[in-house]
Amino acid sequence: MSPPCPQCGAVLPSGESCQDRFNLSQVIELEQPAYYAVHHLSVPCYLLQHNAYSHRGWLEVRKLLAMFVHEGWTPQMARRQIKANAAGKNWSLTRGEKLPGVEDIAWTATIAGISLDSAEAYCADVRRWAAQILVDSEQLVQTVTDQEEIAR
Repeated sequence: MSPPCPQCGAVLPSGESCQDRFNLSQVIELEQPAYYAVHHLSVPCYLLQHNAYSHRGWLEVRKLLAMFVHEGWTPQMARRQIKANAAGKNWSLTRGEKLPGVEDIAWTATIAGISLDSAEAYCADVRRWAAQILVDSEQLVQTVTDQEEIAR
């Protein structure tokens, strides 16, 4: 076994990293449309857990993930919303200060728990992963939201 991932805590087979597993999943998604059905969930899940977004980007992507999971949004709906909001956007999705506290979240689901064996298993696992990320990050988001409201 490899040591736990310092960002998400995932424990993968010896020699495999989260990045390796994520890259493999993305290749499979691109090669097999049945796997690609959850691409709009797999990418934000991985990038949220590995704090790859800017502070604002992290919060916005998590909000979008919640819309996918809880409100049944489709990628098409998200694209329309993003396009509509693009005119006033003055921040970078990835560049800039990272959201503090992400590294302290005890993630209960990670990419290590995603089965690549079949599209059915993969899609179900990614959907569970997305829902769990929302649960696991709720306290951080509430704390940040409260702090931002106080600062206003």
